[in-house]
Amino acid sequence: MEKLRLSHTKIMTWQTCHKKYYWTYIEKLTPKAKAQPLQIGDVVHKLHHLWVIGKLTPEIIIDLPKVVTKLYPENTEFESDEVAMWAGILMRGYIEKYGEDDPLEFISSEVHIEVELEHVVLVMKVDALARPKDQRLWRVEHKTTKRMDSFYLAGLKGGLQAALYDFGIEQMFHEKSSGTIYNLLVKTKVPDYHRAYAMASRTAIDRALKTVEGVYQEIRQEDYFPSSWCFSYNSECEYKKLCDFDSLQVREVFYIERKEANDEWMEKLNSE
Repeated sequence: MEKLRLSHTKIMTWQTCHKKYYWTYIEKLTPKAKAQPLQIGDVVHKLHHLWVIGKLTPEIIIDLPKVVTKLYPENTEFESDEVAMWAGILMRGYIEKYGEDDPLEFISSEVHIEVELEHVVLVMKVDALARPKDQRLWRVEHKTTKRMDSFYLAGLKGGLQAALYDFGIEQMFHEKSSGTIYNLLVKTKVPDYHRAYAMASRTAIDRALKTVEGVYQEIRQEDYFPSSWCFSYNSECEYKKLCDFDSLQVREVFYIERKEANDEWMEKLNSE
């Protein structure tokens, strides 16, 4: 019997609403309105990967709208141009701030990790791995945000995701993960840049693994009951229409088949 594959996103979806997990990962449906959104943060991730592997040339920075159009052919030229402009501004400022004098030595980028446990396979993708001057191993996560304050930083540090990723890195590289370095690119009139460090915690890792086992035991019961929290911050859950009335018409009008994430964008740009 094939083991259940779990990611942090899957776990959080299950804990939020069992029925949402069912629609997303069992029925594999996604709302048409949310299909492949074009986001600045997503483009910045891709540009940073190109920079780490030495392929972010001045020509690419100048011609970002063309690059973004290649990555997202389903978006309009206006959307591509606007996102490419902001991504370019943020990345240019990032390179100017750190550039060749970056104290972090990036050793890999867009790292896929799979860890086989007794009942599940943990699946995760790390933005980057780096070593500062002391040569300790750190996970690096890129964040684009419109604000940066103590509350935002507190929300980033720790938690289930960080603990699972620390565990995955240790299992894959047979080396202790020191924790997470958050690369913050702040989208203000004058872009700002910060790095926040969060140390790994063995207690948090042990707690996270117990959470994984608990979620697995719940999922195998196949009890996909809906949560009563159908609204969050005045926004309706994207699957509420299905929960209210599941029909062929509702599915055809509002949803499409969910596609698994892939790295075609990386293959395309790496080959150029």
